[in-house]
Amino acid sequence: MADAEEVNLFSNSLSADFIYLFHLIPRMVRGEELRARIKDHFSFERQELSILIPAIFLTAFMFSFRDWGTTNFNFWAGLENYIVVAIIIGFSFFARFSWQKIYALKDGYRAEFKGWWLGILITLLLTLISKGNLPLVLIGGVVSSLMIHQRLGEFRYGFSYLDNAKISFQGIVANLFLALLFSIGLYFAPESYFFSKGLWLNWIMALCSALPLPQLDGLNIYFGSRPLYYSALAIVAIFGILLLTRTQLGLILAIFVTAISVIIGVLIEP
Repeated sequence: MADAEEVNLFSNSLSADFIYLFHLIPRMVRGEELRARIKDHFSFERQELSILIPAIFLTAFMFSFRDWGTTNFNFWAGLENYIVVAIIIGFSFFARFSWQKIYALKDGYRAEFKGWWLGILITLLLTLISKGNLPLVLIGGVVSSLMIHQRLGEFRYGFSYLDNAKISFQGIVANLFLALLFSIGLYFAPESYFFSKGLWLNWIMALCSALPLPQLDGLNIYFGSRPLYYSALAIVAIFGILLLTRTQLGLILAIFVTAISVIIGVLIEP
């Protein structure tokens, strides 16, 4: 009788070990699998670029609205500032949405940018009314769709609103990370127009993305995970307060907040 119980205990333990092993195997090969998924599925479709590219130039106009001369209008100075801002915005937009696409592919989803023309028109109108004092970024967000073949074998392999929230949350994380990089540059070059605009733009984009409005990532986060949504709001607010102080202590604490956001992203992994 005792021998039978020992055999059953050994069998159950062995079964649990095999289950755990086969749960780890997909994670062990995830690096190779992710590279293959990026190679086969990572791209920006024509319909994405048809909205993203005009959004870059319109957003550049809004964020450089007050930079066409100091006291008098200066076309060439304004054009130079406009080009600089357009480069910053183009890099920031593609970096953010590229990271969301890669993160989505890791979990077996395809993330596609969906533009929001109404949001772009609203921000353009607000910029004109406020004379450039209220530039916002409401260009749209990502929509995730299930890649059935890539999701096979995953735990609860169907579409998950939590996964969708995580993909949207990574867009905010990407903007905060970019803002941190620009803030480091601004710390060493306090008079730099490039670093100042990069910091301001990425923080504004992270803040606007957290709004629970249609076509924005904030709505996906809100319905996917309320704790994650409130965490995102708190992180963006604290991050902005720390970075906009432009002090060494603020920069150090902002790095700490960025690390916290990354840890949150890890902790919500299944």
